[in-house]
Amino acid sequence: MEYTYQQTTLSKHLSVGVLAGYLLTIFNLFYDFLLRSLTNFTYSEIVNVSSIIFSSMLFMIIASLIYHFLFVNFKMAGAAIYMIGFGVLTIFLFIAASHIGNKFAIPIYNDAFRMQFMGYAGITGGFATLVIPFISRAFKYIF
Repeated sequence: MEYTYQQTTLSKHLSVGVLAGYLLTIFNLFYDFLLRSLTNFTYSEIVNVSSIIFSSMLFMIIASLIYHFLFVNFKMAGAAIYMIGFGVLTIFLFIAASHIGNKFAIPIYNDAFRMQFMGYAGITGGFATLVIPFISRAFKYIF
């Protein structure tokens, strides 16, 4: 798309964060629907549709701002630092989510709750690690 004004790298990276947030929201909602239908897990006081939508968008916008900061200050090395850092953070959060304690009296609900957070940590971390740098590099072809 042709613009009459010059876009800054900040506006490009924020646009990437919003697009990645929309895509992440769709993936997380699909995962939530699939998990709840397969496990009959109905507890939704902590994780529900509105919290998934809000947190997905917020996490991706924050991740795109971190990517922007690293890219502006370190250029392509910043992209590598970003991907390595978020990859390590994703692995750490995935392991932490697998150790969530017993919250429910029903053991099946404990397993479903643990799987829910492990899935969200993996999907969100994967998007932050891979999708934001990929869309940022392909920005001129997408927008």
